[in-house]
Amino acid sequence: MKNVVYYLDRPGGSFTRTEEDIGDPGPGEIRLRTSKTSVCQSDVVIYNVGLPRIRSWPAIILHEASCFVDAVGEGVTRFEVGDLVGLGCDIPCGERQCIYCGPTGTGDWTSCPQTQATGHEFPGFARSYAILPDWFVEYGPIVKFDRGFDPNRACQLEPLACGLEGMTRVNHCIENRIVVLLAAGSQSTYALQCAQAMKARKIIVVNRGRERLERVLSDFGGPNVVGVRWDDQVVENVLAECRPFNEPHFVMVNAPVAAAYDLAPKLMGYGTVLDGHAGVKGAEGKPRLVHEIDLNNDIHYRLQCYQATHGSSMHGIELAHQMLASDQLPQIDLMTNATERFHHSEILSAIRRAADKDSLKVIIDWDE
Repeated sequence: MKNVVYYLDRPGGSFTRTEEDIGDPGPGEIRLRTSKTSVCQSDVVIYNVGLPRIRSWPAIILHEASCFVDAVGEGVTRFEVGDLVGLGCDIPCGERQCIYCGPTGTGDWTSCPQTQATGHEFPGFARSYAILPDWFVEYGPIVKFDRGFDPNRACQLEPLACGLEGMTRVNHCIENRIVVLLAAGSQSTYALQCAQAMKARKIIVVNRGRERLERVLSDFGGPNVVGVRWDDQVVENVLAECRPFNEPHFVMVNAPVAAAYDLAPKLMGYGTVLDGHAGVKGAEGKPRLVHEIDLNNDIHYRLQCYQATHGSSMHGIELAHQMLASDQLPQIDLMTNATERFHHSEILSAIRRAADKDSLKVIIDWDE
């Protein structure tokens, strides 16, 4: 059986289509046929400058995927041929005795020193078929959708899960609260939809560019959603939108730039939770971003919470699966318009489109 695989030869390079033989799954394994892959901003970064976690090239990238089970190995009972599945990016290290990743571990895969991520250490889904090892099938981030569910929605499981990790780490920080989302990209747009489903009191979306902010407000807005331009008066304007409260209750940093980490603490008030969702990284690694806080007057007496979400665990995956499966995000199809759909032979064009300032979620079609 032939497997179409696209290898990226180097950062800024080209994708080479190859055809490789792929066999049948072994005991405990499953073979997946890729249906859709959506493009993460991490894929844009990988293409432009690379990432230290990708230690050898050429590489197989793309990690947001929905797939159909094509074959199952001996002993597999959880899945059967024809099942539609969605997958998470962060995955167990593969060691069954691992206190983080193993079946009796904590499930905090990103804390494991040997952590893996699809499209980084583990080959991504820029390929038409993939065989998942037994440990991935048994306790990895893979969930099944009902027959007939839209693969275009299922491939967005992973980015939804990442955002929900941050929005649920502190109990009751969204419901009936003021939510501020820094940047109007795909992660903030997912967070906006989740905040609506979680019944936030008001959602404030902050963005520099007018085009994408207007698209997000037009397609996903509502009576409790407002947009604020990121300019010299952004702090004053955001705080004004928080009235009758003095400050927001939840601030999510979804812009992977130092300026966002400079702005976010200026919005902190009594009881504010700040979630550093989008980290700042590049080919040289992660720059040091310094902020001074008063552990007594801020953290203690104003009950502030500084947290971060990096990737997703099964907690976020299960929440995202529940939201998708129960149709709690009815506008999610608007994440992708006609200019953001590509055939798998157009991966480079898809990544370039995802880098555009007006783009939200690019989807690559593998069904033929």
